[in-house]
Amino acid sequence: MPELSRFKDGDTINFGEVIATLPKSVREKLAEGFDMKCFAKVFEDTDMMRTIDSFLENGMNVSQAARTLYMHRNTLIYRLNSVKRLTGLDLRNFEMATTFMLLHYLYLLK
Repeated sequence: MPELSRFKDGDTINFGEVIATLPKSVREKLAEGFDMKCFAKVFEDTDMMRTIDSFLENGMNVSQAARTLYMHRNTLIYRLNSVKRLTGLDLRNFEMATTFMLLHYLYLLK
């Protein structure tokens, strides 16, 4: 286990860089069981990804993300529901949001 005292407040780990260091076989294993065609529809939609990025950057707070995007919160909720319908992942759930981001990095590295 890493020594926690070496991390300062505000230190972050770049998730994408960690994923990129994994061998290709491991990355492929991580994506198994997911229909990446459905995810590709979301990943390639720049407006949808801008919405998702803002939602996650604002701590998964719908109201704050909607204000940041200058959009009605119901529109943001509609888009999050569209992601859930397409991918099966509800981004309002932390574990599912983490899975989504992992798959997004894997998709970018393909």
